[in-house]
Amino acid sequence: MRRRAFQFIVFALVLSTSTRARGQDETPFTPIGIQLPEVPRSDAPVQRLPIDEPREFVEPKLIVPISPNTGMLKIESDAEARVFSLAELAQLGNDYIDPRYVINSMRPDDLGIWERTRSGYGEQFHRLCQDTKQFYWSKNLLYLGLAVAVAAPIANTQLDQRIQDGYQRQAAVGMNRGVDEMATTFKYFGEYKYAIPAFLACSLSGHLFPDHVRLTSVGQFGDRSLRALAIGAPTVGVLQYGLGAGRPPTGDHEWHPFRHHNSASGHAFVGAVPFLTAASMVEHRAAKVLLVAASFGTGWSRIHHDAHYFSQVLLGWSVAYLAVEAVNHTESEVKLRVIPIDVPKGVGMGVLIQY
Repeated sequence: MRRRAFQFIVFALVLSTSTRARGQDETPFTPIGIQLPEVPRSDAPVQRLPIDEPREFVEPKLIVPISPNTGMLKIESDAEARVFSLAELAQLGNDYIDPRYVINSMRPDDLGIWERTRSGYGEQFHRLCQDTKQFYWSKNLLYLGLAVAVAAPIANTQLDQRIQDGYQRQAAVGMNRGVDEMATTFKYFGEYKYAIPAFLACSLSGHLFPDHVRLTSVGQFGDRSLRALAIGAPTVGVLQYGLGAGRPPTGDHEWHPFRHHNSASGHAFVGAVPFLTAASMVEHRAAKVLLVAASFGTGWSRIHHDAHYFSQVLLGWSVAYLAVEAVNHTESEVKLRVIPIDVPKGVGMGVLIQY
């Protein structure tokens, strides 16, 4: 027993000596096989601010350019590149408002140029289909046959030539400069190369500026004139080649199928369409009468210039009249339309009733 107590006291003394020696060694204890890097020591005193000392907080100012195309933050060069925190980016993005957003937010439901044009001409295409149906599958086709029946005896007798010769003697073509210039002016209304671009320009102005009252009316005039030309032109072509008459002064006015191609006046057809269309759109009775009278101007100019016989002018004008009437019939059927409208606190839908 005494021997064991002595061994315990010796072991305690050895352990105490080893602990003191290890505390005096500056080399840190590391596990076997692991070597830690040496950490430099500094004897400089650490300065600490008192807790109660007030300090002025300066908010950092970040100058970051904004892309005018995307409205997103961008870095101009590598010299300005730095890492922004999510809080900084959120603050910058919140403070910036794209001017284009402000402009667009004022009229959020306005359609673009392409959307307005596509929507407008899509509707006109559907109306053109109705015009074609009304022109070729209705009583208008009977009226066209009646016009051909009236022109037939005039063209296949000497009456056409007598009318032409009588006018040339009475009008004294070339003696009155004012009348000649008027006839030349009316002739231009019947030129395809001038009429179609003019009608197309009128049509586009109405679709691009739907909020402008006057331009909307001009656009409707252009649309209706183009549709009348589209449905009437094939009929004029068939009459011109199918009946086969020539033109003055040397051509034969009698009908010989497929011999010539002047049996119906194309100028009289094209020149009558805009005046008849305008007459159908105005409300004033005197204006209607004047416009209908002006629709004969282009046909008269062809007789004045000795370029067509009376029967040929009659057929061209008749086709124009029936084509415009078919378009008017389609327009009168479209009495109920749903359109967007502006309301004090937003945008709504309205019903337009035409009568």
